[in-house]
Amino acid sequence: MAAGIEHFQNNELESARAAFEGARAAGLNSDSLIYNLGVVYYRLGEFELAANAFSDLLNTGNKKLAEYNLGLVAKAAGDLDEAAFWFNRAASESAPEKIRALATLQLEERKQKASSELSPIPWMAYVSLAGGYDDNIASVPESGSSGREGGFAELLAAGSADVYQAKTSTVRLESAAYSRQYPSESDFDTDFLQIGASWLERMGPGRAGMTLGLSQSWFDSEALERTYRMDLSYQVDQCPVVGTGSRCRVSVSTGVVEGGDGFEAYDGQWYQARLKGRKDFTQWRVDAQYRWDMNARDDMEAGEQFVSLSPQRNLVELAVRYKFSQRWNVGVEGSYRYSRYADPHRLFDSRGVLEIDRRVDQRAQGTLLTEYVLSARWSVRGEWMFRDNQSNLARYDYRRQTALVGIEGVF
Repeated sequence: MAAGIEHFQNNELESARAAFEGARAAGLNSDSLIYNLGVVYYRLGEFELAANAFSDLLNTGNKKLAEYNLGLVAKAAGDLDEAAFWFNRAASESAPEKIRALATLQLEERKQKASSELSPIPWMAYVSLAGGYDDNIASVPESGSSGREGGFAELLAAGSADVYQAKTSTVRLESAAYSRQYPSESDFDTDFLQIGASWLERMGPGRAGMTLGLSQSWFDSEALERTYRMDLSYQVDQCPVVGTGSRCRVSVSTGVVEGGDGFEAYDGQWYQARLKGRKDFTQWRVDAQYRWDMNARDDMEAGEQFVSLSPQRNLVELAVRYKFSQRWNVGVEGSYRYSRYADPHRLFDSRGVLEIDRRVDQRAQGTLLTEYVLSARWSVRGEWMFRDNQSNLARYDYRRQTALVGIEGVF
């Protein structure tokens, strides 16, 4: 640690980092060492590692110093809302006078910048490239699994830019693209593209938002669904019940769907309500959500047979992550979804007898995942997912496993 301090004073940041990380690997875990690590990561521009280091100090006597430094990290990373959250906490009456003064100065600087009608455009981009194996490839929505298996390549890219800011308001443009390709089973290839515009407004202790979006999906290169959607949301950075280190968000959404040629049965509307919450501890992160969905689609009818494509669903999900080190974390996710379809199915069985019954599904899903941070921008991840769908209609019973390994970057 002494060598690290000497390197830092000489502005030899990489050498200081190596020395501090060596001290930690050797068993030293003092608040001073963690703070120095955070400062070095910050100076090197590795903001995620810096935030992880300062977060380790939130449950110590240096809590207010950590909060102020988390504000500096968020500000340098371009997340001004996150920075304001930490500066507000560091400026509380319980903070030491020097830290409170520095945090207040940062907040005043933010107010002065917000007073101008326009501000520089903050932006964010995310990209993920992965490959894996699927032992029971899913077919088009609602038709269950295919019974076929194969390897796949997957690409996910997303981005946003705040194109207008004035006082407490922000206008944000968003986009996302997703593709999964099966080289040996190309008739199951899936593509998705989405664009949207959001208006965000600071209200009370949180932020309200409205988003208008347009998305298009393809299945085996054929247009599957085009959706026009609207979302209303409200997010609070500190949930009233859960307390510090938490966030919660409530949202309601609706969409109008136009099915492509051959998929006209998916025409209609859907409605959704969602409640999400997050709680951060020193090394743990817990996420939970409840989601309600209702669909009103045109459904599918051919002669005497009828298939309902209009389920009402309830989903609960819980995810827990544990940070083993500054670079490596593991997690587990579990969910349960109950679906009940609006009208009874009418389908011929293998004997030619017409069966009439309303479809009810219960889907349980579990995921194991791990992530290793390569730098402030890049990380590698691995994931294994198991899904078990139980239905009162035997043809919709299936089990599915997928495994993947990928690399992802945030800019």
